[in-house]
Amino acid sequence: MRPALPLLALLLAACPERRTAPEPAPPAARSPAEPPRPSAPAWTSVEETCVDRWLAAHHLDAYGNPEGTMYTGGTPLLDEASGRAMSRQAYLSAHRPEPLRACLHGD
Repeated sequence: MRPALPLLALLLAACPERRTAPEPAPPAARSPAEPPRPSAPAWTSVEETCVDRWLAAHHLDAYGNPEGTMYTGGTPLLDEASGRAMSRQAYLSAHRPEPLRACLHGD
């Protein structure tokens, strides 16, 4: 049963584009490099409790949004488009700094 080899050679000869390696895909567009963010010190349990109480007293969820807010993916801490996650502390600092000022800075 040797006829398969000549048939294979005939097929390869008939399809020259199959013998060449495909061109590599262009590199994916990259977003501009973001400067590194300074890491914030972790909250103490007392500070975290204070922030949670402040949010509850103002009828806000753990992320500083109105109670009952629904999030794609279950949390606003994950940016599904970029795959980046942030800490709750960083999220609150950027979106709802009032409890941080009240609890961490004594304002």
